[in-house]
Amino acid sequence: MDTNSRKVNTEMRTVLFLDDWPILTRQGTDRRWFAAEPWPGVTPWHDPLLVYSSVGVVRRDPHTGGWQMWGGGMTTREKGDEGFGAAAYESTDGFDWRPRLQNPPVDKNATPKASHIVFSGEYSGGLGPYYDERETDPARRYKSPYSDLSPNPVDSSYGTCRVAVSPDGIHWTIDKAAVWRRQHTDGSGSVVFNPYTGKYQWASRPILGDRRISLDQTADWKTFDQPQVIVHPDPMDMPGVEFYGMPTFFYEGYFIGFLWRMWGAPNDLLGSTRFMGRVDAELTYSVNGLAWNRTNRQSCLPDRGWGKDNFGSEYPTAMVLDAEGWLRVYTTSCIGEHNDSSKFAKDDTIAYVTVSRWRRDGFCALEPHSDTGSVLLRGLLPRGGQILLNATTGRFGRIRAELRDLKNKPIPGYELEKSLPVTGDGHFLPLRWQDGGETRETLDPLKGRPFKLYLELEQARLYALRADVDLVYGFVPETSLAGDYIPNTCH
Repeated sequence: MDTNSRKVNTEMRTVLFLDDWPILTRQGTDRRWFAAEPWPGVTPWHDPLLVYSSVGVVRRDPHTGGWQMWGGGMTTREKGDEGFGAAAYESTDGFDWRPRLQNPPVDKNATPKASHIVFSGEYSGGLGPYYDERETDPARRYKSPYSDLSPNPVDSSYGTCRVAVSPDGIHWTIDKAAVWRRQHTDGSGSVVFNPYTGKYQWASRPILGDRRISLDQTADWKTFDQPQVIVHPDPMDMPGVEFYGMPTFFYEGYFIGFLWRMWGAPNDLLGSTRFMGRVDAELTYSVNGLAWNRTNRQSCLPDRGWGKDNFGSEYPTAMVLDAEGWLRVYTTSCIGEHNDSSKFAKDDTIAYVTVSRWRRDGFCALEPHSDTGSVLLRGLLPRGGQILLNATTGRFGRIRAELRDLKNKPIPGYELEKSLPVTGDGHFLPLRWQDGGETRETLDPLKGRPFKLYLELEQARLYALRADVDLVYGFVPETSLAGDYIPNTCH
């Protein structure tokens, strides 16, 4: 009854094991992190119509199944920043991209041969288009905060950070009244809607040369909150490590980010900010979109560096869950390191679009040190339905489960010895118990009664679980104590 493309009940809560907050205790069990793997058979791609091409946003239309991509591009490198704009593409599979050529061209940086450049700001700028399902005005269905790459960076007709809107992702209008920053920030991240705050948000930088991560928010695309720094280098970061950007995504109730880390060259000391060095990406996450956590401090991308594709800087910018249950990661992968562009010949290809992937929920997993381990979760308050595991077991592996009351005593009918072992590999493997002649498959008999879930992992890997539950934090279950996001009402 498991299929990896199964439609998930939207009332179900997904519990990822990015940290131990959902867990009371685990014995003999480790958290193992995984880098995304290269997509088999998909080679690095670049736009032959442009001298430079990158990926910014990838979207899969849920109604047609078609794919859209917007990325930065240049028809010539001779203009420098002034020649930069956003190009639009379409695809049936998300791998083979076709330029959305426009006749007549719709942007000043477009050419007859590269008429798929659809936006370049007032001076020069890219896009991070967001399809806004909540918008009632069809002319503003697509939105993008953008930062103009202007030589006059503060309070000028150029350089101010504004919002562009479009009915179709092709024809863009700048809303000059929608100013989200007074100074060019050298990039803005992907937009997500935060259901916990009721605001749209994106990650950027505090100011142009300040390579840390700040958060911008708006509820109405007219007024904008004061930006706040949300990721700052900590004592585990080496001197010279700066944060170039952090695209973010709302995924299964969590926020996932790709923290671009620039490892500044130690011999680049002519200014306050380094321009030489490589760029990679570290996985970050948040349970509310406001407070962000780092993970294992390793690159979350496959190794495509020296001796392979020679990519010295990689910027993952898009993550999309496809119909088969793969999390696709689209990355701008650059030959050489940051600021190496002057070393290339005029017509050399500088950057490519690469595709890698995780299985659904596959950022990390819990697995035994060896043979058998166990996990006991915090109290859960059920509303009914099944408990589904995203897991895989070895040839001799299995997962068994027991439900316990809040005093840690087994609930009759849901004891470990009555658990039907979970085996195989699937995204939605159900927990079941055999009690005499009755098979228990749902939490319906326990609706409204809190319990703890004990899992025994034997040569198995657990990525996530899904159930129609809330976490219980107090001694007595209360709705005010359930859930992860409680707004701070203190002033």
